[in-house]
Amino acid sequence: MRDIKTIPPTISIINYLASRGYKIVLFTYHTEVKFEFSNIHLIQLKKKPYPIGLLKRIAAKIYFHLKFYRFLFKHKHAVNIIWLGAPDVIGIYGFKGAIKVVYQFHELEQHRFNSCRKADYLVVPEENRGWITYFLAKLKTKPLLLPNIPNYGGFNISEDKEITALKNMGKITVLYSGLIDNKKRSLKELVKAFDFLPAKYVLVIIPSFVKVRNDLEDLKKYVKSLNLSGRVVFLNSRMPPNHLNTIAAADIGIGFYSATSLNNVYAAPNRLYEFVNFGTLLILPDFPAFKALSGVFPYAVNVTDISNPREISVIIEDIMLNINKQKNHYLHLKRLKGTMNILQEM
Repeated sequence: MRDIKTIPPTISIINYLASRGYKIVLFTYHTEVKFEFSNIHLIQLKKKPYPIGLLKRIAAKIYFHLKFYRFLFKHKHAVNIIWLGAPDVIGIYGFKGAIKVVYQFHELEQHRFNSCRKADYLVVPEENRGWITYFLAKLKTKPLLLPNIPNYGGFNISEDKEITALKNMGKITVLYSGLIDNKKRSLKELVKAFDFLPAKYVLVIIPSFVKVRNDLEDLKKYVKSLNLSGRVVFLNSRMPPNHLNTIAAADIGIGFYSATSLNNVYAAPNRLYEFVNFGTLLILPDFPAFKALSGVFPYAVNVTDISNPREISVIIEDIMLNINKQKNHYLHLKRLKGTMNILQEM
């Protein structure tokens, strides 16, 4: 793997298998995760994270492959299973021999279907994705289901002073933390929604470290064009798991995915579990799986038409107007959190 941070839910699986006595060799470009089990052998190629930039990434990939195959050919007789966290190990199916390959299919990307068919076992994060992949990729067996649950065991929340400062000013904080892709995340619609909200509502945006075109700069220009510069706050990116401090402090969380692909419509966002884990109310698109979830966990999980700024503003205000109902239904939130903890406690 390129980097083991909080890749859902790889860390939980590694710990679970180790607890059952399996010998695990974790071969990764970089990780900051510490493992307690003595039967987990960590091979970390670099002390710094996977680089940013095309040429640097190509060089890193070549280096990774050289090291990986040198290790594999030397220890092939002792390897029973290879678990791939990404489909970027070139040639693995030609060299694996009798070794079984488990492919963790994170994203519903149709150009990866060939890799799905070649794998001995396929793991997906969401049930609908499993069925879609089963039929469209023409698999012989149904994929295994492993929920997209992050692993932040041992992380202690500390104060996010920037969010605290906003709250001390009487602001209601609505948080979007993630990829800045205006088309795939409906971020301009989200910003426009604040045109319909009272001044006490503030949108806090924390960009991920992944840059998509010039979307961040474009979004800032859009905010300025609407005269919302005082209502939309851009904070610096947070390296996981430090972003959890902000998630825990916000009043409302945003998990938007535009209907631009099957991957988005049947998204399995780890943000869902992150917001829920810290009791932060969440707004998601009105896609089938999220609608079902909002019915089971009302007030904790909310859905709306994210293509309509007015509808977004309505759900934001409705959440805060019904905050007492939300508190009465906090048990729903705890039930969802309980399901989330199953893997982390294995």
